[in-house]
Amino acid sequence: MLHFYDRAGFARALTLDLEPQLQALLARRIAALSDELLDYTEYLVVEAGDSEDDIVRAIGLSPLIEPMHGLRFNDPGFEPHWDLLIDHGAWFEIVFTFGSTFAYVLFVQNIDGVPEHFLALCRRHGQ
Repeated sequence: MLHFYDRAGFARALTLDLEPQLQALLARRIAALSDELLDYTEYLVVEAGDSEDDIVRAIGLSPLIEPMHGLRFNDPGFEPHWDLLIDHGAWFEIVFTFGSTFAYVLFVQNIDGVPEHFLALCRRHGQ
């Protein structure tokens, strides 16, 4: 799992040898951030072998659990609680915003080895 959460991390992300589509997505998203938003945005890259616990340790929440009612993905009444979920083919992008400036952006690799429940959630709700 890769976690970028500050200006130095964003600069480092752009120099890493990453999968080409992920590299392009990160470069576009980082370039689009205003100077102020650079301090209030975190990127998390979820790859094969990463778990829900890894995500919760990194950002304190799980896309699989609706925080208001504690419902898990596939429970009756579960509602999407993110702001945007985009299907980019090889990657899914999930955006959670908090207030007017802070955001977590998760890039979930669409590949075997990523927990199937994450892929199912992304495939069902991705646009």
